[in-house]
Amino acid sequence: MKQRGVFITGTDTDVGKTAVAVVIVRQLVRAGLRVGVYKPVASGVSTAQPIASRDSTRLWEAAGRPLTLEEVCPQMFSAPLSPPRSARSEGKIVDEKLIRDGLIPWTTASDCVVIEGAGGLFSPLSDVSLNADVAGEFGFPLVIVDAARLGAIGRTLALVHAARAYGLHVAAVVLSQTHSVEGETVGDPTHGTTLMHNSAIDLSLRLENLPVAVLAFAAESIDPQINWVDLNP
Repeated sequence: MKQRGVFITGTDTDVGKTAVAVVIVRQLVRAGLRVGVYKPVASGVSTAQPIASRDSTRLWEAAGRPLTLEEVCPQMFSAPLSPPRSARSEGKIVDEKLIRDGLIPWTTASDCVVIEGAGGLFSPLSDVSLNADVAGEFGFPLVIVDAARLGAIGRTLALVHAARAYGLHVAAVVLSQTHSVEGETVGDPTHGTTLMHNSAIDLSLRLENLPVAVLAFAAESIDPQINWVDLNP
């Protein structure tokens, strides 16, 4: 049987990919599935950063600590640059083979795998491969994430069309609220939550038959709920 899973990507870095991935993982775990979590490469991971706050640790904890933390993200580099440049700053290179082979343990130990890319879909993972290249090779449907702020409609539409032109299967879009809206004026059309929901409505009208959902800041569920396993073509 074909391995089930999703590839979480974004319009850019820091748009809420990990928050979305963690919620998806928890939903799948609650459904009784063995969930694998894989982040092939990460940069900007300082040795001074608490391990518990790292994206890979958040994914691992959400999945119930399967396998080992090292297998969640086998390649991490310190400088807050693209992975290949971050690696070079340490006198290293991103291991192309390990990007691919790192998925193997998860396919055998899991019912489904949630993969999180680094940066945006067309950001480089290595000197050779973009996130889009690796996503295409893995064959999992894409969940495109954008920050729920002004410009989300244009950014998201552009990436959906670019991904499809690249031959990738886009399965869902999630707008992620990356900061608290406490203190904003309720009823103001620029209020963060109003902007998020209105952007989702506009995207739904322009992306027929493509689920569009939102994740409010610090929320524990994505609205509306999506059956992530059924997204696999």
